Amino acid sequence: MNALNRSALKAYSHVKTNAVAEYADSRELVGMLFEGVLDNLCKAAHGFESGDLAIRGEAITKAQNILFGLRSTLDHNQGGEIARLLDSLYDYCIRRLTQAHAQNECEAIQEAKVLIGQISEAWSEMPEVGRFSGQ
Repeated sequence: MNALNRSALKAYSHVKTNAVAEYADSRELVGMLFEGVLDNLCKAAHGFESGDLAIRGEAITKAQNILFGLRSTLDHNQGGEIARLLDSLYDYCIRRLTQAHAQNECEAIQEAKVLIGQISEAWSEMPEVGRFSGQ
């Protein structure tokens, strides 16, 4: 694929994501955020494997930023213990990703990927009444 086609594909993908996000409800948006974290963790792992520090660093930063965003959406008043546990989990993953990048530890990427993958799977299987409301 030439550079022009890659650029067009990237632009289309960006437009598609924005269009989906514009019409998604809160539950779907959280699911999209989980997907974003997992996609970036895969990219970071690829960066480790290929030795590409730029890809690795960019992907880790994006994953961390999404995790910061997920933390900011937690309602500790209504979420109680679950919100507290998710906050701790997101914080742990953010710290592990920092450690992965600073200490060249791909295992930390895989650990975060497993943890976020489990939360994402549980989120997608949760009945709508069990998820937070608000659109």
